[in-house]
Amino acid sequence: MGSYYPHTPEDISEMLAVIGAENIEELYSDVPKDLSAGELNLAEGASERKVEERLNALAGKNTVYRSVMRGGGAYRHYIPAIVDEVAAKSSFLTAYTPYQAEMSQGVLQSIFEYQTYIARITGMEASNASMYSGATAAAEAVMQNVKGGKSVLVSDDIRPDTIGVLKTYLANKNINIIVWATEPWEKDTQSIESVLTPDIAAVYVEQPGYSGEVRDLKAISAAVHAVGAKLIVGGNPMAYALTASPGECGADVAVGDAQPFGMPTAFGGPYLGYYAVPKKDVRKMPGRIVGKTTDRFGKDAYVLTLQPREQHIKRERALSNICSNQALCALRAATYLATMGGSGVYKAAYNSFQNAHFAAAEFEKVGLKVLNKAFFNEFVTDSDKDPDAIERALAEQGILSGLKTGGGKMLWCFTELNGAEDIAAAAKIIGGVR
Repeated sequence: MGSYYPHTPEDISEMLAVIGAENIEELYSDVPKDLSAGELNLAEGASERKVEERLNALAGKNTVYRSVMRGGGAYRHYIPAIVDEVAAKSSFLTAYTPYQAEMSQGVLQSIFEYQTYIARITGMEASNASMYSGATAAAEAVMQNVKGGKSVLVSDDIRPDTIGVLKTYLANKNINIIVWATEPWEKDTQSIESVLTPDIAAVYVEQPGYSGEVRDLKAISAAVHAVGAKLIVGGNPMAYALTASPGECGADVAVGDAQPFGMPTAFGGPYLGYYAVPKKDVRKMPGRIVGKTTDRFGKDAYVLTLQPREQHIKRERALSNICSNQALCALRAATYLATMGGSGVYKAAYNSFQNAHFAAAEFEKVGLKVLNKAFFNEFVTDSDKDPDAIERALAEQGILSGLKTGGGKMLWCFTELNGAEDIAAAAKIIGGVR
């Protein structure tokens, strides 16, 4: 679109004259001719109005549901308007990748506030400046706590993207992944004591699990530490408003995805991974950490305190090759948490819990069996009803169903945005499916 082309012919001529070139092609004279693409077979540019019409037509093909009952790692919560307003400010939105020491005090302070919130929510003493996703945070945590030749014990009730990233990260690290069977409705459950062996250096579990199941994290922690292994806990941080936090349960590392704090589901991203540890392990965290101090005038000042990657320290001592953090997403999380406050987050979590348990009771009345023993806002159902038929019937009424997980099972999710009327309507529709 011509209106977005930055340079006029006069601009180009002036710049070429300054550097002593006759035309733009001369700038590429050192590129072999056989590597030149020549003229590109592109259609003529369209007007801004035509492009906008085309994009609107494509967007109109998207399905917009009035009610969403699906989670599985992406959770639809109410986002206060101020979150979008703050994150859209150009000083934040267009800021350069924030790993430079000279970045602005505003960006540094926003990261520091994010770190403070994550440390408090997870029950830990320190957090880094955020990571790409919950899955990469989990993989980094395993690499920092398991050396080559040792094993990591991983619950089978974790998000598929997490186990996929773990396998990719550890493929060439000589770290063995041992799967711990924890889903009683899928296979025989193994007690953690029965699978802890001397070569296991760390255990990774998610709280709640991918199935929504909430487990006795304190008992797991005691068993893991009894054999000298580390406990890494991943999970939905919104749940910690109601359950004991990883830190309270004795976890050595708390990781996960902070998407529920101010990020829309947005077709799957971008999100942000959080990573928190006790103070004694602060130098084992990948990424970077912002610290707070005072300047020579006695005013608050924020600085990049630790940057444990190969750009900043000797390559052999680098903890990770993580080169950035999700600063804008972390800003959204910090803004969301500051706006909601402790009581607001608690209410969002409590209403999610209440809606999920109301839905479970209503669904059981119409023939779906809830398999979970204890859950926060997600649960698995099983029935003789066809999951495809349930999905279609709900979609016809503008409701996105739970996620089909195989056989007659479906994973359902409810937040504060799922009202009693929608839940009752969904139950009625499901009851009509044969």
